[in-house]
Amino acid sequence: FSWLLVSMLLRFTQVSSNVEGDKMSVTRATGSSLVITCDLTQNTNYIHWYRFQEGTAPQRLLYYDVSSSKVMLESGISPGRYHAYQSAGKSYQFVISNLEESDSGTYYCAVWEKHVGSDFLSTALEILLVAAKNSPGTHVRSAPALLPAPNSLDSEQRET
Repeated sequence: FSWLLVSMLLRFTQVSSNVEGDKMSVTRATGSSLVITCDLTQNTNYIHWYRFQEGTAPQRLLYYDVSSSKVMLESGISPGRYHAYQSAGKSYQFVISNLEESDSGTYYCAVWEKHVGSDFLSTALEILLVAAKNSPGTHVRSAPALLPAPNSLDSEQRET
């Protein structure tokens, strides 16, 4: 078995969170898809989805514009594999299709919070995914925090 750490969407498997700051770990076979649900406790205009892979800077994959229901992919992100949508109320879903070993990493659902004098990125959900060939199935468990929320949003994006 070739085990890699990754957070992603699993075929017919949904990882759900309703507590701010949840951390989970998922193991899933390559070729499958995963739906990650991020339930927020506050209203927001945008939901951001990041991936962190060891040895690289955190990467924003996309953000979801709540008011227009549009998904904005970052430059260099292939359309069709990543998607996000609002399922109900303050519940948002992130989908990764056709999981590859290179998708391994830690994924974050995050929102910007406004405070007097400054803004900061608040992580609402953290998913650690292990994607592996010949994985016997899906495993979900609590996971420890691995890093603070990413803080850079300076990059190009395109609408899907």
